Amino acid sequence: MRVNPLYVSNLVEALDQTVVTQQQLTQQLASGKRVNSPSDDPVASGQNVLLSNQISKDDTFTRTSTSIQGMLQVTDTALGSVVSRLTAAIALATAANNGTMNAANLQSISAQIAGIRDEVISLANTSYLGVYLFAGSMGSTVPFPTATGGYQGGSTVNTIKTPNGQSIQLNVTGDQIFTAPGNDVLNTLNQLVADFAGYPAAATAAADTQKLTSVLNYVGGQRVVIDNSITRLSSAQGAAQSEATQLLSAQTELIQADYAKVATGLSAAQTQQAALSQVIAKLGKGSLFDYL
Repeated sequence: MRVNPLYVSNLVEALDQTVVTQQQLTQQLASGKRVNSPSDDPVASGQNVLLSNQISKDDTFTRTSTSIQGMLQVTDTALGSVVSRLTAAIALATAANNGTMNAANLQSISAQIAGIRDEVISLANTSYLGVYLFAGSMGSTVPFPTATGGYQGGSTVNTIKTPNGQSIQLNVTGDQIFTAPGNDVLNTLNQLVADFAGYPAAATAAADTQKLTSVLNYVGGQRVVIDNSITRLSSAQGAAQSEATQLLSAQTELIQADYAKVATGLSAAQTQQAALSQVIAKLGKGSLFDYL
């Protein structure tokens, strides 16, 4: 009978492979993961990297959007207050235009509208976490340092990209809201202050009052932009959280060890190791031909 001269070396190689298998299965039991290194399963390892990257993007967006939502809420509240103050100014101007006011009444209304203007400027300089909300890209700059309405901020509109690539507007700039050509909030208020500073009221008072009504509608429209951004950001955040949960589940299923299967494989490997060790030990006691 012909004997394979590599018989013993093949047995030793099989024993070594069994030991390696045991080590891998033992590591899987200890870590709870089927894939602990790229060599365990190159395809699954590559898929795991992609899943981890997307989960990281979703988590980062969720954390960032939480802070941004706070900023947008403060912006919306500030614009709501601006709408309220402009409404009050319109009521005062309308009353002053009825022709029954004396000089003292008109001066009082002028002073009240000036106070409203100052409140609007203060609202235009609202900050959140150290950033001026209406300063555009120049968040550290006071957008309206004086009552004349000279805008000192930037004109760039800030945006954020969602994990699926959509762009959401995060602000409206001060020059877009408070000093927009044709809808200049501060200039219109200053005009009304001047209209009612003397007696009788200036001939432009009625037209300026009507202009302020138009300006109020314009500011309300700009507030809608922020409201829409709040809604879209909230929706995108929910979608990112949902996607992250689904991807995490897929990742767990991809790399998680099947404990029952691993335990069975480990037991089989241990049995195989014992059998191979016995055969090699017996072969070591005599010539291979003694067993033929």
